[in-house]
Amino acid sequence: MNKKFFLAIPIAAVIAIMFVFGSCNKAKTIKPEHKDITEAVYASGFLVPKNEYKVFALSDGYIVAKNKEGGDEVKRGEEIFKVQNDASASKLGASFSAYNIAKLNTSDNSPVLLDLKSKIKSAEAKYKNDSLNFVRYKNMFEAQAITKTQYDQAVLAYEVSSNDLKSLSENYKRSKDQLQVELKNAQSVMAASNLDFGNYSIRSVMDGMVYETYKDLGEAVRRTELVALVGEKGAKILELSVDQQDIDKVKLGQEVIVKLDVTGSKTYKAKVSKIYPNMNQQDQSFKVEALFSDNYEMNFVHTSVEANIIIAHKDKALIIPKNVIQANDEVEIKSLGMNKKVKIKRGLENLEYVEVEEGIKADDEVVIPKVK
Repeated sequence: MNKKFFLAIPIAAVIAIMFVFGSCNKAKTIKPEHKDITEAVYASGFLVPKNEYKVFALSDGYIVAKNKEGGDEVKRGEEIFKVQNDASASKLGASFSAYNIAKLNTSDNSPVLLDLKSKIKSAEAKYKNDSLNFVRYKNMFEAQAITKTQYDQAVLAYEVSSNDLKSLSENYKRSKDQLQVELKNAQSVMAASNLDFGNYSIRSVMDGMVYETYKDLGEAVRRTELVALVGEKGAKILELSVDQQDIDKVKLGQEVIVKLDVTGSKTYKAKVSKIYPNMNQQDQSFKVEALFSDNYEMNFVHTSVEANIIIAHKDKALIIPKNVIQANDEVEIKSLGMNKKVKIKRGLENLEYVEVEEGIKADDEVVIPKVK
């Protein structure tokens, strides 16, 4: 019965079955390998000076002195630009004059206070004289030697002299206090004017290098306008952008392999030193800083870089090429009959390979899918 059934199969069908079976057996395969694998996160960015900062003009004016050029070293407090503004200079001069007058008015030689002292001295002399007259006229009145009218005139003169002396003394104290207030106000105005005038001298706040200047001698400059770029001379840092889908894998201290556009294929080592929590809304990325592991001599800045941040490494992991993995993390395993598909559990992976934690063994033959 079976034999008849076999003989009943058309010749063409037999040929087709043999072709399929032969094709399956002839499919290209690879075997998993035990190799070291490193997983990394890609990042791009720029090489910048450490503690780089932008120098802005603090006042309007025009450049009358340019003391530094791009590439020049600079000391803290050293002037980079001098900006001229005649109105500010006049304001400073006026405030300085007002301060000197106010200072003189509070000194021992103050014209205002000397005049008041002179008036007080005269008032004291008059008070003393009127006081003596008052006592004398009082005694004379009690002895009925003078009239009541004469006595009353002496009393009135005494009281007026007393009130005048008291008023002048209070006026002196009040004037002295007021002059002290005016001195403090003049000092404050002069300090503000001096600070404003100092803003026309644009200085470095650190020891380092002027990497670039944006203004030349004679050019006009406005308040808050960018005029120079300053940073540390030797130390450089990497400012990298990491995609938001990868940022949770990045940790402080992780090794970074860096390639700079200006040095071609040469690589450098660095370590993640800072991770910024705020996402850049424009490109959906996070800023990460890295410091070089060695003191590389680099005299250029703002060159673009590409980097791989090493997030994991494993020695002798069981790996397969990514191109053999099909949908749902399945791979096709060659067998004597029909090939079978098995699901794998991924481990570490890079651009080319994937670590297999579960699903296949080292002696399995994995079928390479045909490119459609």
